Amino acid sequence: MLNIERPEDRIPEDTFALFFLGFRPFFSLAGLSAVLLILLWIPFFSGHIALNNYYGHVGWHAHEMIFGYSLAVIAGFLLTAARNWTSMETPSGAPLIGLTLVWLAGRLLSTVDLGQPDWLTLAVDIAFAPLVIAGLAKPLLAARVARNIAFLVILSLFTIANLLMHLGAIGVANTLSFGIDMGLSLVILVIVVLGGRVIPFFTRNPLPGMVPKQWPAIEIASVAGVIVVIVTDLLPLPALLAAIVSLVVGTIHFVRLSGWYDKRIWQHPIIWVLHVAYGWIAAGFLLKGLSLLNLVSSSSATHAFTVGGIGLITLGMMGRVSLGHTGRMLELPKLTVYGIYILTLASLIRVAASIEWFSSAYMLLISTSAVLWAISFAFFCYNYWPFLLKPRIDGRPG
Repeated sequence: MLNIERPEDRIPEDTFALFFLGFRPFFSLAGLSAVLLILLWIPFFSGHIALNNYYGHVGWHAHEMIFGYSLAVIAGFLLTAARNWTSMETPSGAPLIGLTLVWLAGRLLSTVDLGQPDWLTLAVDIAFAPLVIAGLAKPLLAARVARNIAFLVILSLFTIANLLMHLGAIGVANTLSFGIDMGLSLVILVIVVLGGRVIPFFTRNPLPGMVPKQWPAIEIASVAGVIVVIVTDLLPLPALLAAIVSLVVGTIHFVRLSGWYDKRIWQHPIIWVLHVAYGWIAAGFLLKGLSLLNLVSSSSATHAFTVGGIGLITLGMMGRVSLGHTGRMLELPKLTVYGIYILTLASLIRVAASIEWFSSAYMLLISTSAVLWAISFAFFCYNYWPFLLKPRIDGRPG
């Protein structure tokens, strides 16, 4: 039967659409938080302002970039993708507003001391991931697709990692650093899992004749390898053994990435940004291995993962998903493309800042990288907020 869309079914163009679907509020706020959290962190780190939160400057920076920014992007993506995967509803309207307010409250209480008790900050902040699970559980469990249900497990582990950070921050347990490491590893795991699904697919679509190579052994090893690295971080293994594990995992990811490569990707920023981001993830594992051998700073590995890997892949994916789900052509706005170049430069500068040769210019380099990061995400906000606040251009729901 032919399904004819009637004009009266179209959503009016002037409708406020921010809470129609999960990607809208969380990509909007992730973009804004990427700007504000970094611009706050530099004067906080240098001692020019005091936020008086219980994490300290390094702990707060790590917490907000993992459990604030990154988790918002993951939530926005999953709440949107789950509807596509299952053809079932995910939170919208009032439930999505409530979920957004919980995320915002977590950012406020984690950043500023308003005189609230520690338990309140902890309870509000760790509530976000379980609420996202609640919004995803019905459609994902009903569809019974194991690889999608796995995200419920990963979100549960995010809750545990966040709790460990809070318990460490308030002095109940010595778990702050472990919570940071676990949270970062989980973000990387999400990127590796989703990257293996979407990067080959997105690469193939606009390139005639391109067939990504996906070797089953490499696909399994790439995900399993990240889990093994997480486990090795837990165990008191000899540094040499842990280093070898990270070096092998990094190599596996470069091999995986090579199978998706086609020289024509460089004509399409919406594609190559994902490849470069994944390359940073692979490089992060290699740098982690070298840091365990005391050949480079561990900060180099951390910021290869975060600024390069997480920063670029979230910027690229938020851009692509926002275009597709608002009914637009999959072509990044020019300002966003400039932002990708700027963020790539920020990644190189931030990793270089941790190299001993540049130690005398450390504050200058990390400040420069932070400003470049903020500019790139400010460009995203400028380009995409109008798309995210308004209905799809084809008038359809979503």
